[in-house]
Amino acid sequence: MTTADAVLHATRRYLRDHPSASLCVGITHRGEHHVQSLQGAAGAPPAVDSLYALGTLTQVFTGGLLALLVDRGEVRLDTPLQELIPRPLLPDEAAGRITLEQLATHTSGMPHDPPNLRTPQQNPSDPYGHYSAALFGEFLRGYRPQHPPPRKPSESIIGQGVLGHALSRRLRLNYGHAVRDFLCTPLGLGDTTFRLSESQEPRLRPGHTARGVAVPGWTFPALPGAGALYSTVPDLLRFLDANLGHQDAGLGQALRLAHAPRVKTRGGGMGLGWKSSQVKGQSIVWRASMMGGTSGFLGFSAETDTGVVLLSDHTGGFLASLLRRTPLETPGFDLLESPLQTKATP
Repeated sequence: MTTADAVLHATRRYLRDHPSASLCVGITHRGEHHVQSLQGAAGAPPAVDSLYALGTLTQVFTGGLLALLVDRGEVRLDTPLQELIPRPLLPDEAAGRITLEQLATHTSGMPHDPPNLRTPQQNPSDPYGHYSAALFGEFLRGYRPQHPPPRKPSESIIGQGVLGHALSRRLRLNYGHAVRDFLCTPLGLGDTTFRLSESQEPRLRPGHTARGVAVPGWTFPALPGAGALYSTVPDLLRFLDANLGHQDAGLGQALRLAHAPRVKTRGGGMGLGWKSSQVKGQSIVWRASMMGGTSGFLGFSAETDTGVVLLSDHTGGFLASLLRRTPLETPGFDLLESPLQTKATP
């Protein structure tokens, strides 16, 4: 089976269940890339360099930035927040003892959303777009953990926002510039960004609900480390290559630090932004996202030297789950399990 055939076979159920979805798929196998765009129903497939909002896939970049600073000796995994965020901004002693590793592995005990997220200014179509630096500061000053960490892993948007903020303070750069300077520029990821340029904006794929209704994208002005990045399949293939040890621009050791599972989760483990699972005896490192009208999957297997990217302009949510529609990670795992014959895409 050729790589193109494997992509068609693996994505058939997803596109059947999401007939109006546009999907871009990338595979790197032994350093060779294959990129393919698909359309569920009538219409032209998306351009292979289309930009998508990454949602929670952003968190593997946040984890990678943490791993890089640990590798350089600028922070430790057990560095407490009180060493990076001044006491007037984070006055509670228990909150100050939360470590960077606990934030990265979602074991800090912080809630999923900040308690002060809901305000009269909140727009349900962009639920974090109104969340300002002032509201973020209010959360930090008032946060008092009910129980000391580490806690059982539980996804926390605010926790990832705090992690991104803490790393930015150490680097004295805003989050977008830190990711650009320390990860994207060395790896040649010219389309991975916190803020789209005028030339990039026409290539952005708008998001849609499971029913195919166009929706505004979500923004994270005060919590960029949780979900603010945009990227393309070709860029993410280069990122996966670096994680697999190809053309890592000297970042390979740091990126590998992010992969290792540090806490157990149901069905696997949690590293620094990455999840890990055993699939048919094969160790898979991966992350998936469903947020703001888009879905994404990143995964790789060091054993087979293979990585997979899938980006869709449709999200899932409750309706898709109720109807048992295929989530995007299903074709992602299928492609990682399949024997591949790749040819470089020009």
